[in-house]
Amino acid sequence: MEYTAINTKKSYEKIIDHIVSMIKKGQLQPGERLESIEKLASNFGVSRSVIREALTGLRMMGLVHIQHGEGTFIANFNHASLSIPVTASIIMKKEDIKELLEVRKILESGAVRLAALHHTQEDIQKIEQAIDEMKNNQLDETADYHFHYLIIQASQNKMLMSLLESISKIMIETIHDAQKIILNKEETAEPLIKDHELIYQAIINKQPDQAEKYMLQHLKRVETFLEPYINR
Repeated sequence: MEYTAINTKKSYEKIIDHIVSMIKKGQLQPGERLESIEKLASNFGVSRSVIREALTGLRMMGLVHIQHGEGTFIANFNHASLSIPVTASIIMKKEDIKELLEVRKILESGAVRLAALHHTQEDIQKIEQAIDEMKNNQLDETADYHFHYLIIQASQNKMLMSLLESISKIMIETIHDAQKIILNKEETAEPLIKDHELIYQAIINKQPDQAEKYMLQHLKRVETFLEPYINR
């Protein structure tokens, strides 16, 4: 029996691929204005809502910026953005992301308090090593996840570990692309690493109030950095 591969890409993903290809070939240059939504919809043979989804995805990837009343322009982008895969997480509703981040703040602020009170020397060594790796190598989503996971482990609370692992998996699935973008930018990665260092210092000094304060400060910063990439 022979099988034929099924193309599961959605219309907006195909449009993003097409525009990314044009950028790679130099057919679209930074500062150049795209055609209107109506014109793009006509040219691609899709609805205007599909074009809006595609533009939202391109904006999240850092490839375009939208000026209300003037149009959509090709941005001065980091070429690494061209290799970031397009996924359905780009179009996830803002309300869903907001609720997810609120749950994370509630759980991780509690976890870091416990970590400051109940950590072992082995926990400290692992967290310190994770910090050093972030400072010596480029911060990415794996390193960030590992740091937060080690704090959860240091809480010595297995139930909390189980809850936060589930939340982290949802986070990875829904905001993977946006997180990858903000961690790849020096201007956003650097303050996040500094936040991690402050959290670490509060843990080793056994200061639960400070640890909680720095964790909430860190997660609010992440939320601020993610804001431009979440569908409005």
